Amino acid sequence: MGLAICSVLNVAAADTITFGGNITQSTQDGTGPAVNNASLNNIQDLQAYTVSVVFPGSITTPGIYNLTGSGLAFSVPAAPASETSFGSITLTITANAGYDEFSLLACLTSGSGCAVGNQLNANFRILETMLNLENATAIGLDQPHPLNLLEDDGITDIQGSITTYSYTPVPEPSSAVLLGYVLAGLVLANRMRIKKERNL
Repeated sequence: MGLAICSVLNVAAADTITFGGNITQSTQDGTGPAVNNASLNNIQDLQAYTVSVVFPGSITTPGIYNLTGSGLAFSVPAAPASETSFGSITLTITANAGYDEFSLLACLTSGSGCAVGNQLNANFRILETMLNLENATAIGLDQPHPLNLLEDDGITDIQGSITTYSYTPVPEPSSAVLLGYVLAGLVLANRMRIKKERNL
């Protein structure tokens, strides 16, 4: 019984960072065509995209975060196109003169590896007071390509601006609520056992 209660109380929260902007370079501008993910060929310049990273725990201060194993999705709904096949993911947040500067590197699992052009990288900054808030204004760094998605060993090169940022916390269920559910389940199981013994 104690193990069951402890396992329920240790449910971890998973927070989400989302940023986005508009596509500034697509395969129609002369890169590609995309082979490993043909949906990327549907993307057109000026279409809106988002990148979402869902990770266990939370990020509340600048630092280097290994988010490998988290869910990362690049999506252009109007195309439609998406990419979700990412392996290692590293997020670096650096405090700099009132801003938090983000550098994201996510390696694709396709192609010949991250070092030869199979990756998503993004560089932008937000006001340091907006780190854990939604609907913040982002400023793209590493111009002219704050967002860069390289596929097919670098042959496919999709670029974008970065103008928006949101941090969405997923609150962990309160211990009291979880304990209540566990105790209710135990009471129900005990009643069923007593009823079964009476019918014997």
